[in-house]
Amino acid sequence: MITTENAVVLAFLITNAGRVLAYLPQIVAIARDRNRAAAVSCATWSLFFVSNLASALYAGIITTDVAMMIAFAAHTVGCAAIVGVLCWKRAARPTSTARRG
Repeated sequence: MITTENAVVLAFLITNAGRVLAYLPQIVAIARDRNRAAAVSCATWSLFFVSNLASALYAGIITTDVAMMIAFAAHTVGCAAIVGVLCWKRAARPTSTARRG
């Protein structure tokens, strides 16, 4: 029999696994963007990075919940990857198809 606690833990694990996988399409879209990913907010993703890092540390140090710490650490890595690809795209020279003012 599944207890309420087990159901909540299972829901947490499933939804966070899905969330980790959801970073991949965003990373691919940013990498493919020809406009230096202008529509994606670096500040927002940086805030998500810091928030997930703080959550991972809280889970690991304060609550000693390893599963939660791993989930938030994975989100931290995903957000760092997005911020990294954004910085790479924005540091790159504009493509030859870009409009010149």
